Amino acid sequence: MTMICERKHAKTEGRFAEGKFDAGRILTLYADSPTSVLEYIGVVRSLRKSQRLVGRGVELRRHDRANYSLYSRWYGDEEIWRLTSWMAKPMRRAAVERLFEDRERSALDDSFAVHWEGKGEPVGVVSLTNISEANASAELSVIVGNEKDRAKGLGTEAIRLLLGYAFEELGLNRVGLSVFEFNEAAIRAYEKIGFEREGSLRQALRRDGNFHDAILMSILAHEWRENEN
Repeated sequence: MTMICERKHAKTEGRFAEGKFDAGRILTLYADSPTSVLEYIGVVRSLRKSQRLVGRGVELRRHDRANYSLYSRWYGDEEIWRLTSWMAKPMRRAAVERLFEDRERSALDDSFAVHWEGKGEPVGVVSLTNISEANASAELSVIVGNEKDRAKGLGTEAIRLLLGYAFEELGLNRVGLSVFEFNEAAIRAYEKIGFEREGSLRQALRRDGNFHDAILMSILAHEWRENEN
């Protein structure tokens, strides 16, 4: 896995075109915002993080706002919603755009677009959420947008890249996730990567007129390193 760090951010790219990191200038720019502290933390961290992760035929890149309409189609898709979302119904476009705008500013989320290597249009999204520096932990989520790109190892490689980033660059110790019991393909993929089952949330989800368990899984940094070696 190759980590490439390009110090730029969608909101600050023009203001910091020379690539010079000036935390004081950034704080001044965000001082008049009601969420200035969180935005400041998010921007400063993003300037220091890898902007692109390259793996075997797959690469992760930071989100481009021009792709939000594409994301809206994915997050509004009935089947993706059924398999991955805790929400009562698929998301509308405005809600999806707010989600990614919030992720861009958040100090608790770290998200990438999934691309086939060298291709311009993204084919999925993979994210770390609820990042806790105190506990060196985070939660993982992933979607592959188009059916034609599924079952080809794309999601597995995207997760592998994100785990390497989480454990090696961010210094996390644990990455967890929840997956619905009927999403058997995803459970098999997570187990293949090295995630262990921790338990379940019994009948935590109502879907298709029935209640379903959510399976809790996690992988630790030393387990990931052992699997990679």
